[in-house]
Amino acid sequence: MRETLDITDPRAAAVLTHPRQRRILLLLVDRARPLSELSRLTDAPLNLLHHHVRKLVSLGLARIEREQSRAGSPVKFYRATARAFFVPAELMNDAPGAGLNAELREALARSLARSLKGTLYFHDGQGPRMRVVKEPDRRGVAAETWLELHLSDSAATDLAREIRALLERFQSRAGAGHRRYLVHAAIAPRGDPSRAPRGT
Repeated sequence: MRETLDITDPRAAAVLTHPRQRRILLLLVDRARPLSELSRLTDAPLNLLHHHVRKLVSLGLARIEREQSRAGSPVKFYRATARAFFVPAELMNDAPGAGLNAELREALARSLARSLKGTLYFHDGQGPRMRVVKEPDRRGVAAETWLELHLSDSAATDLAREIRALLERFQSRAGAGHRRYLVHAAIAPRGDPSRAPRGT
């Protein structure tokens, strides 16, 4: 298995920007797996996995590593052809993470629809008010926070490092029977960075 495969085919690049196909491929990096194991790990039906894996093989991103005999047709074990895949910017149709971003927005909208009880409109004596009334969503936790922070470049670097460490700490808690969550944390300067005040 090679260390890094440079992608030159736009169809292979599209696979790596598709969340489900990318996840299937990356699950084949550490070891060869049969479709039944991939189905368990991805919650995808076997016929859909067969379609995706056949596509990975046809594009040279995965291969059949071995076959295990059994009554009927043998069980095929699939493995990625590299440990890492590099997609050049000119082959990327969307910004990195665009597919995951769409998936996260959809999951947040579903959770809000389940937990939103209604909206209360009232007058508190000083003016008209509106308050969203929620009830607990028993099917998982969803949260979204937006803040504008005024940070120096070094403080922003520290914050990015701490966010990464925090997420990795919680990732290590993964276990059987735990619910899967999609988490996105981001930090970026607003506006024109050339106009940012120095030393603030």
